[in-house]
Amino acid sequence: MHIREDFVARSKISDIGRWYVTQFVHGAAASLAPGTRILDAGAGECAYRSFFAHCDYKAADLAVGDANWNYGNLDYVAPLDHLPIESASFDAVMCTQVLEHLEKPLESLGEMQRVLKPGGRLFLSAPMAHPEHQIPYDFFRYTSYGLRSLCERAGFVDVKVTPMGGLFARWAYELPFALSLLPRAGLRSGKPGLRGVLALPVKAAGFIVVRLLQALLLAIDPLDWRRDFPLGWAVEARKP
Repeated sequence: MHIREDFVARSKISDIGRWYVTQFVHGAAASLAPGTRILDAGAGECAYRSFFAHCDYKAADLAVGDANWNYGNLDYVAPLDHLPIESASFDAVMCTQVLEHLEKPLESLGEMQRVLKPGGRLFLSAPMAHPEHQIPYDFFRYTSYGLRSLCERAGFVDVKVTPMGGLFARWAYELPFALSLLPRAGLRSGKPGLRGVLALPVKAAGFIVVRLLQALLLAIDPLDWRRDFPLGWAVEARKP
């Protein structure tokens, strides 16, 4: 299985936002019994497939989000609001960092509920803080109340919403984006620019400072007891 962007092995400091999602998925996989039928809805390249080696894993995606990804690992190429899957086919559905890319999030959640067996489980994550990405397929950001409302309106019960990180983790995640405002050197593309090359020492020094600040912010993140300004949310719910 070839994956062009394998983010599963990334460390917390190198990809803070994805680290929280990966931990959530790892925990979800560990909670499932061997042989569980699970649908990865919006799976992309199926980077999390290995976590579900003990399960009957299937993947669905519209395959338009990232032109650089390999979508050849999918079992279903289809919109999530119209899945070509029989009702009550799966024991669990996972949907990570996908809901913001769906123009019809409620209808898509309704489809996830439909393909679940009675008592089936939903594992979902969605961002509250994230720059625009996979343009133009980027439509929403979510609060905990918005996610709870969508899940309940789609027919799920026992909806549990948990913040992924706190305020300081969010700051640590956002810090590196400041460096992206500096001009690019163009060395990799073979088209170097004078301003970008001159900015390289600043970028190098800035990278060290950012990493040190990130480590500090992550260390003090537990002090944020409110947890109302996180990177995003992890959701667990059940079909009645």
